[in-house]
Amino acid sequence: MLKAQRDHWLQNRFPVSNQITLSLNKIFIIPTVTSVALLATIALLFLMAINFQNALVYGLSFWLLALTVVTIFFTYRNLSGLTIKSIQSTSCFAGEKAVFELQVSCSEHQKKSAIFLGWKDEDVAEVSLQQEHTRRIKLSHSTKQRGYFKPPKVNIFTRYPIGLIISWSYAALDMQSIVYPAPKLQDSAEGGQSKDDQAAQGTEIANGSTDFSGIREYQAGDSPKHIHWGTYAKTGEVYTKSFVDYASNDLWIDWDAINIGGVETKLSHLCAQILEYHQAHLTYGLKLPGKTIQPANSEAHKNICLTALALYGIDDSEMDGY
Repeated sequence: MLKAQRDHWLQNRFPVSNQITLSLNKIFIIPTVTSVALLATIALLFLMAINFQNALVYGLSFWLLALTVVTIFFTYRNLSGLTIKSIQSTSCFAGEKAVFELQVSCSEHQKKSAIFLGWKDEDVAEVSLQQEHTRRIKLSHSTKQRGYFKPPKVNIFTRYPIGLIISWSYAALDMQSIVYPAPKLQDSAEGGQSKDDQAAQGTEIANGSTDFSGIREYQAGDSPKHIHWGTYAKTGEVYTKSFVDYASNDLWIDWDAINIGGVETKLSHLCAQILEYHQAHLTYGLKLPGKTIQPANSEAHKNICLTALALYGIDDSEMDGY
């Protein structure tokens, strides 16, 4: 119950958006162990000053207390006004790290020092905005399974200037990445692709209309357009030009042609085949249940095929990630 209320409160305080500017209601002040120990020391000194009526100890107590208060102000100001914006993300394979590019900026009259952005147990970047007021950083987050991956809220914190206080906030950025299946060829797989090697440009189909293949004796029913008049002028005999067509020799990576159990295992095998054919500069197409991608050979085509594998069987309602 308490966790649900906390999550609801955080969601209202930090709505998902493309960018966020940190202000008073979005910044939390957290004491460190050192600051707690310092406050306890100040209290002890104050009691000693009262007991012994020592003005020097009074002065030391109030000076240390003032130092703590000023530190809170400067630590808060180091985050206040900071803007974090989502720029782009890169796709990856399951088990690898997805990379997200962010833009961190502040107004021209501000300077920021030693601000950390990232995730617990994941990538963390340090940013200082002194001479320049805008910087782009890249953060990576590990992935586990294919599909849409939406990273958790980005933690933002600083201990500037002297480490007594932590100023901390969230950034619930609207960003996601597509995670492809982990590529792994299965030795037990049979088929999975089709190819005809009868001709370099494909399978020859007689009586076509595209490519000239020679001349032959005239047969009743031949089109007058195809009569070879040059031969008739030389020999007086009627000959007809013949043409052929070629069936495509493109490779097809076919879901139904693979004899492997398990959807994820099958997708991993198809993913490995796509990478193998792309690296070999082959022209290939992809056939999945309910989806066919026509043959091509380019970086964009590879990404389209890998994305189709990554999102196979996944609805848009599952876009929220893990």
